[in-house]
Amino acid sequence: MAGEALPGVSLTSAARGSDTEPLRTDVAAFLGRLRRGPVGTPVRVESWNDVVGTFGPPDGVFATPYALRGFFENGGRTAWVIRVSGPATTARTPWPAGPLHGLAATSFQVVATSPGTWANGVRLAIRYQASTVAGPPTVGVRVMLPGEPPETFPGVPLPELADRLTVSRYIRLVPDGPPPPPRQDGPITLSWDLTLTGGTDAAPARDAYADAVTVQAELPEPALVALPDLGTDLTDATHTDLVLELLRSVEPLHDRLAVLDVPPRLTSVDEAVDWVGALTATGDSGLLGCAAVYHPPLRTPDGQDLRTVPASGHVLGVIARLDGERGAHHTPANAVILEAVDLAAEYPEPQQVRLFDAGLDLIRCTRGRGLMVWGGRTLSADPGTRYIAHRRLVHLLVRAIRRAASPLVFDVNSPELRLTLVRALTSVLLSAFRAGALAGDRPEQAFRVICDDTNNPPEQDPGQLVCEIEVAPAVPMEFIRLRLVLGQDRDLEVIEA
Repeated sequence: MAGEALPGVSLTSAARGSDTEPLRTDVAAFLGRLRRGPVGTPVRVESWNDVVGTFGPPDGVFATPYALRGFFENGGRTAWVIRVSGPATTARTPWPAGPLHGLAATSFQVVATSPGTWANGVRLAIRYQASTVAGPPTVGVRVMLPGEPPETFPGVPLPELADRLTVSRYIRLVPDGPPPPPRQDGPITLSWDLTLTGGTDAAPARDAYADAVTVQAELPEPALVALPDLGTDLTDATHTDLVLELLRSVEPLHDRLAVLDVPPRLTSVDEAVDWVGALTATGDSGLLGCAAVYHPPLRTPDGQDLRTVPASGHVLGVIARLDGERGAHHTPANAVILEAVDLAAEYPEPQQVRLFDAGLDLIRCTRGRGLMVWGGRTLSADPGTRYIAHRRLVHLLVRAIRRAASPLVFDVNSPELRLTLVRALTSVLLSAFRAGALAGDRPEQAFRVICDDTNNPPEQDPGQLVCEIEVAPAVPMEFIRLRLVLGQDRDLEVIEA
């Protein structure tokens, strides 16, 4: 990645390692609109600078960049970003290089790295220097995009030019003509000044978001999901259907929570309550236990102005921060939201009660403490799936159980295998107990692991092993029951009973 720190100084740094850590429960996935960057391809970022480097600075058009900034400003450390777009076009311009020996072709297309209008107006200054006593012919390239740092590639040998430009944030070089003739004398210097044009943006339809939902479900690391632009891009039943599709993709995984925003066009309490009602009308507590709605939106600084942004990014940052400070089993309720200065809407107490009763988690401004998360519930009315803290405890346990049990999938079902599995799971649960996630004064009061003849009778398929786990969360409620199934002809399966 090339960027300019001082005039005339070009710095190149290698991309940070991207090894995933599936046991973490503070990693978020953001699906939405961004200025630039790969479409539909998940990108792992570890800071706001990473976001700007890959997707560009926020330009006031889309909500997702501001949600990402709120995530990192509130303590988030890692996110996966999936840019969603309609059928946009990519800006480009021809470069008639001519018969320069060492180049792959006599002409090229200079193509933006990703679709969108962001690249319209990108300027290239290309300077050719023939062979000298100091070395072979070279090309210098300077790429300039308004509002972003320029890139400088000085003294590049001609055969290496296309490869060297693959680290550019902005452009790629594509051969578009015949190869040059054999070496011949030519000008000592040449120069070209080019401008990219033809890039267009397009709003994503339901299918683009559905593809992004599928991609996030295949990522093992995210434990939190947000779609900040969804309420702007999709409306009415299409929006509700996509949210339910997201929840249907999340629910079988038992390892992540979707944090939703009320669509911005729904400005009244009645509209917000009706929208939530359309989701809860499914009556599926397992599905609804995968989602929480935070409202109202926030007002955040944006240069000299204030901007209204959906709350999901800031809330995910709060959850991630508390995860690191206290653990996944702690509720986000009563936590302070940072880097936001006001609410986009103030509701009198009777309307707050209506929103709360409908299943929304409120954000409130309290005297002396500022903006605070004022709720930690999912959309489910079932006590077993209602509370975010309990759901995230399950997410943590499922991830840890997968790590402990997955290596044993292909072992032969035997007393030795059962003992090995029980030991591995007991170690995971003891760690949760010692961290304060489970109730009881002693481990036997906090959890039970059952993997014997009672759930593996002799007549059972010998290629299948069943293990049942019961845990008692630190906050009083019924035992959470997980059923673990290992099969020699299929993957590890975790079922929440």
